[in-house]
Parts: sequence; C-alpha cells; structure tokens
Amino acid sequence: MTFLHLDGTLVSEDILGMGGSGLVIREGTFAVKIPRLWRGVDVPDNGRLTPEAEAFDMRQFRIDQMKREKSILQRLGDCEGVVPCFDLESSGVSIRMRHMENGDLRDYLRSQKPNRQIRLRWLRSMAHTLSDIHRRRVIVADLRSDNFLIDKGMSIYLADLGESCMMPLDWDMKDSNADGESAATDIGQFGAVMFEVITGQRCKFDLMQDWKSSGDRFSWPRRDSLPSVDGLWLGHIIEACWTQGTFSSADDLATALEQAC
Repeated sequence: MTFLHLDGTLVSEDILGMGGSGLVIREGTFAVKIPRLWRGVDVPDNGRLTPEAEAFDMRQFRIDQMKREKSILQRLGDCEGVVPCFDLESSGVSIRMRHMENGDLRDYLRSQKPNRQIRLRWLRSMAHTLSDIHRRRVIVADLRSDNFLIDKGMSIYLADLGESCMMPLDWDMKDSNADGESAATDIGQFGAVMFEVITGQRCKFDLMQDWKSSGDRFSWPRRDSLPSVDGLWLGHIIEACWTQGTFSSADDLATALEQAC
C-alpha cells in the first residue's frame, strides 16, 4: 500500500493506524493523523492529486473531513477519556495526538487477556467518556474497539471522531440526526465493544443491515443479528445496550457499570 501526503510526496513515516478518512503516522513522541490519500484507492495510481474537470476532488474532501474532526475535538476540549490533542487551533490539516504505547484495544485483545478488574475499569472509563461527549452534544457514530487506544499505564482513550456528528448545543440527545444516528445508537455500538472486551470476539451493531440503497437512514438492528449474551459476565448490561430505550442516556449506562462487579 502506498500513501501520499497532501503535497504528493510519499508517506515514509511509520504508520500506526488507518481509518476510513485518516492515516495515523509516528512523528517523534507524537502520533499524527493526516488525511488518507491511498494511491490506487483514494487517488489514481499515477498519484495525480488534481482531479480531471468535473471529477470528484478526493484530496479536498479529505481536507474537509480533517477540518471537521478538528472542530469536533475543539468542542470536546479536555473531555476526560478522549485522546489528548495538541495545536488544534492551528491552520494545519493534521491532528497531533499523544502516542499510546499499547496500541488500539482490538489489537491488544488479540494478544493479551486482561483480568476482569482491568476490563471493568476500561468499560467504566469508556462509558463515562461517552457520557461526557454526549453532554457536549456530539454523537460519536462510529464506536468500535479499534477506535480506543491504551497507554503504557493501561488507561484507555477514544481516539477517532472522524465519523462523529456535532449537534447544536441545545440539541436534545434523545433525538436522532438526519441520518438516524443518536445517543441511543452510540450506546448500541458500545454494547458491541463490551461484548468484544468480555469475550474477545468481534460482533457488529449494524445500523445499515436494512438498507435498500446507499444513503438510507440508519435503523436499529434486529436482535437476531447479534450474539446471545446468556450466562455472560455483564451480559445483562450488553443486552440493555442492544434493547432500544432501556438506557435513556450514557449516564444510565455508566451507572450500571459502576454498580457491576
């Protein structure tokens, strides 16, 4: 795979991760998210960054996505549990973050088996972070295990808000946005992350399973599309995440996890 910087030069830095719109590279003691320009996928094989007449300008699209994510991170400020970022007020089209030595949660769970105490501490922290994000009127919209990072002290942070939606500050978080995403769908996705943390197995809270065509509104997935949690540690909380309306907010989810053992 070959990736390009915005000026067309090859990305030669160590690549720490890749998402739908961004590429995370290592720069000294920092991790830096830059717009993803994947040659042969996002831009032509010849590396041409300027589109033909009337063609879609992927380079500008990626720039706009990065600016949007920076504005969301500015809204969140010092929200506890969101990866610390630097120079968000700068005009540069990148996001400079603290490097997390233990990588992302999904990869960590592939090679390590943390004890219940650590897993419960992570889940409580993640739920409180989600609650704080919702209080700032942001819908995460893409809550997955590989979007959480673990530092050397085993603390966990949400790191990717590229698909998130910043709502007006007077928005009722019980309402859905135009695409059908809401605080409730974030909680549903949290249940899938919980399932992976507890079992080590991936599952998907698929909001697009009933799509007839691209661009349809998201909808709550059918229960039979999700795995059974019978007899599973914290299974009743996962089930509540997947049952629409059981948790009225992420605060309720955080409270349930604080009471769990």
